[in-house]
Amino acid sequence: MQNRPSSPTLVNYLAGLLLAGSSWLIGCSGTHESGQAIATPAPHLVNIAPVANVPALLGVSIDGLSRRLGPARSLPPGFANPLQVLAGTPGSDRQDSLTSFRTGGLTVLASYDARTRRVSDLLLLGHREDSLMAQGTLRTNARNYLVMPVFRANKPGHLIGLRIVAVN
Repeated sequence: MQNRPSSPTLVNYLAGLLLAGSSWLIGCSGTHESGQAIATPAPHLVNIAPVANVPALLGVSIDGLSRRLGPARSLPPGFANPLQVLAGTPGSDRQDSLTSFRTGGLTVLASYDARTRRVSDLLLLGHREDSLMAQGTLRTNARNYLVMPVFRANKPGHLIGLRIVAVN
């Protein structure tokens, strides 16, 4: 009989490497990887049609917004801008720089500078973030705007709407 050397040979090394590699492949199904996962919309989003191209409204003057969305609606009596209330901004009772529009069932509040007529941000009112995103044709990973949820000050889990701010 032949004596085998006690050190591993190239064949043993390659066999061990193959076994380790195949166990890794068996253990990794790839289902957690976004590149391999098939994106399917949530069932409740299937029937939500876009009603406004909100990203196209960014950078438009308040007059241009009125031309695209129709006449401005009056704010309810005693309405306070939720963004100014949350920030504690002095003069939050002034409503001359906040206008409401309604288009396709979507309520859009536009904050603007009354002197320059430039719109600074938009607020889509609603309680369901996914619905607002679909109705406004918004994407969370867009490069030209930010989408931020706005919650009630006294109820942090209660969504008021989505704030959309242009990124220059």
